[in-house]
Amino acid sequence: MFDDVDGPEQKTLIRVLIIVGIGLPILIEIATFGSLLGHHLTGDAGGEAAAGTPTAAPTGAAVGDPILEESAVTARIASASVVTADDGWRFTLTVNVTNTASSAAEVRLDSVTTRNGQTRTDGASTERLATNQTGAVTKSWLLPPGERPDTVTMTVLVYPDEGTARSTQYTVALGDIPVSNR
Repeated sequence: MFDDVDGPEQKTLIRVLIIVGIGLPILIEIATFGSLLGHHLTGDAGGEAAAGTPTAAPTGAAVGDPILEESAVTARIASASVVTADDGWRFTLTVNVTNTASSAAEVRLDSVTTRNGQTRTDGASTERLATNQTGAVTKSWLLPPGERPDTVTMTVLVYPDEGTARSTQYTVALGDIPVSNR
C-alpha cells in the first residue's frame, strides 16, 4: 500500500495525517463528553440565567396589574388580548374600576397607541360610579395588521357635589399582550 513512499519526508507526512485523522475525532468526542459531564456535575444550564439571577422586569401593565395608582379611583386590567384578522389586529381591553373618591367618578378609555406610534381614538366609558361602587369598561380597537398596543390613554372624571367635574388624563404603558388567531 505504501510501496511508493520513498523518502523520510513522505513517511513523516503520512504519519502526521494518520495521527490527525484518528486523533481529531477522539479529541472532539472527549471535549463533548467532558462538557456534558461538567454541565451535569455543576448544574450549569447553558445560556440560561441561573436561579437567583435578577432578570429585567417587564415594562408596562399586563392582565391583573393595577393601573391609575395616583388617581381618585383604583383600576386593574381584567383582560387584554390581540386577535389577528384579515382586516387588522383587534385589541380588546377590559378594566375593572372601584371609585375610592368621596364623590361620583367615571373612567374613560380614550385611545390606544401602537408601538409604531399610530393612535386609534374611539373610546368607551364606565357609568358614573358612586363612592365605593365598582364597574368595568371594555373597549375594542382595530389596529393595523402586525401592530401591537403600546399605551392606552384614560381619563378619570370626578363629579363633586358642588361645582364642575374635574378630569385627569393618564397614559398607561402596556406590557406584552398575548396575540392569538382565534
